[in-house]
Amino acid sequence: MSKAAYRALKTCKFCGAEIEPGKGWMYVLADGTIWYFCSSKCAKNMLHLGRKPERVRWTAKARELKQKRRLGQNV
Repeated sequence: MSKAAYRALKTCKFCGAEIEPGKGWMYVLADGTIWYFCSSKCAKNMLHLGRKPERVRWTAKARELKQKRRLGQNV
């Protein structure tokens, strides 16, 4: 395995943060889809509480939508 492939950063499925190699959680769905989470906080919000990233203020997706609304773009 090359060093570049080993150092590839994953992104959190919930908050959009980059995950360092060897950190975070990996969740595998029944269909084989893999979701990566940076912390148990993100995993619990998505899997157990059923929250959508767009509706939680501290996620990157929510910040993007807020910025679009502020600039007057259609969401």
